[in-house]
Amino acid sequence: MYGTMLEEQVSARGRNSIMLAYLNGRIKPDQRMSRALYSCLLCRLDEENCLARIPSSEICQSIRQDLVSSGFGPLPEHRPLVASLRNYGNPWMQPKSARGRWVRQSNASKEKNSDTLFFAGCTFALSPELVAVPMAATELLMMAGSDFSILGRDELCCGSTALRLGDRKLFGELAEENLKKLSTYKRVVTSCAGCYKTMSQDYPLKKESPEIVHTTQLFSELLASGKLRPHILRARVTYHDPCHLGRHSKFYDYPRRVITQIPGIEFVEMRNSRERSRCCGAGAGVKTANPRISFEIAKRRVEEAAQTGADILVSACPFCEQNLKEAAKSIESKMIVMDVSELLLAACK
Repeated sequence: MYGTMLEEQVSARGRNSIMLAYLNGRIKPDQRMSRALYSCLLCRLDEENCLARIPSSEICQSIRQDLVSSGFGPLPEHRPLVASLRNYGNPWMQPKSARGRWVRQSNASKEKNSDTLFFAGCTFALSPELVAVPMAATELLMMAGSDFSILGRDELCCGSTALRLGDRKLFGELAEENLKKLSTYKRVVTSCAGCYKTMSQDYPLKKESPEIVHTTQLFSELLASGKLRPHILRARVTYHDPCHLGRHSKFYDYPRRVITQIPGIEFVEMRNSRERSRCCGAGAGVKTANPRISFEIAKRRVEEAAQTGADILVSACPFCEQNLKEAAKSIESKMIVMDVSELLLAACK
């Protein structure tokens, strides 16, 4: 954010100074403070660069809850998202019936007896340009002989959007309802980095709660066991670490194992990768409130990927894929942006 806006209040140091002043009672919440704290992507890149390892993301998310309580949060631009979550169970103002569209377009069936649930997530399920990802993921699972169930229109937002925006009450309601739905399964599989992070780390999971698995982890296992056998796919590929899957969940190796187990792939790393990976710019409500800034951040990431000479930029998050695709198209880049599931399916067909 600072590298794009060059304003001290949106740098990690600036925001931390504001938050410390608030916690010490030197300042009270106002619109300016709200704008500064909602400029944070909650990506944790600043924490990787911080010798003191100050948990800035956690502190900022917590203080956003105070802003919501005092009426200064979320931002006006975010309020339609919150209203949509309350009315439709998703942040994109889509009717509940729309969640089942991708299922009808795919070969997947809503099997009821499986102890594994495939959880598509709002953005993958409801964005026309992204539905190919849950379709690819479920097709791969069927290729591997894996049984799974799908909730379809009965699926509910994991609550990540509400939590990142500071609406803890709404998040609690969504989490409670989801835990009821998920309690009948032993394992929940999702392709969405945000859903994975939220359900595995932010839900009050118990010993009897289902195991939360990201598809890159499962695909890595299926490839290792020989249940998925990709053919040669000649391409030069680089990988963008989503913040929720990378720095938040420490899933750096699984996506890379999937990519490098495809014969013919030449895998190249970007200059900033793994723990130091640049954020795509779409998370924590930033794209909704600051679309121009979000685009500039995504554009820089696409340009960094292009410097590797890669043909394909792969990620494992709907927000990353969507934002990076839009940036690549806007700057007329020849870079193809896709999800790990789409790349693997192309190699397995």
